[in-house]
Amino acid sequence: MIVVVISGDPAMHPAPTFTAPTRPRVAILIDGDNFPRAEVAKVEAEARLRGEVTIRRVFGDMALHKDWAQDIAYTATHSPTSAGKNRADMMLVVAAMDLAHRGLATAFIIVSDDRDFAPLVNHLREQGFWVDWLGKPKAATPKPNVVPKPKQQRVDPMVDQVKTIVAAAGAAGFPIHSLGPAGQKTGIKISETLQKTWRAWLLAHPDLFACDPKGPQARVRLATQPVTP
Repeated sequence: MIVVVISGDPAMHPAPTFTAPTRPRVAILIDGDNFPRAEVAKVEAEARLRGEVTIRRVFGDMALHKDWAQDIAYTATHSPTSAGKNRADMMLVVAAMDLAHRGLATAFIIVSDDRDFAPLVNHLREQGFWVDWLGKPKAATPKPNVVPKPKQQRVDPMVDQVKTIVAAAGAAGFPIHSLGPAGQKTGIKISETLQKTWRAWLLAHPDLFACDPKGPQARVRLATQPVTP
């Protein structure tokens, strides 16, 4: 048996080292004049999906947003309002560029509904940074209560004419076989209807007319009229 012995200084054969992958460093930059403090939990949840949140800043007039000013988790940058405007947008842009230039963040969450941040977002993405642009949740717009218009029923002159003829006979009913001659006096031509016969036409309007069983003495009454015993 041959045994091979390897000897030497351990320093000449160092153990391999492994570098644990680091998560992206996320900076949350919030336009406090454009985003409510009550919704910040949703922003935090989104940011944690992207990496480790290392920077939290909010920009705005803190005199108008006391809730943001008292939030110890976020570094507040006060931008006083003057003539209806403040410098919060510009300060947020400067902070984002500074963090990117110094390598303090590798991902950004820009929180504002202000469309003026589009150039900043596009520039950071062009530089290789991951950027998510979030806005405040939109309130659901209630749908107006629209009252449907009642359907207009087609007025059939023939129906009114036949109802007049049948109603004149009262509860006894009008002989169905006599509707032809009676209808002709008022210009009614049953042959020009879809049903072609009087019984078929009457049965097509069950809410208006009630017919006796088929037979030579069969009569028709208005549906609302009781039958004479």
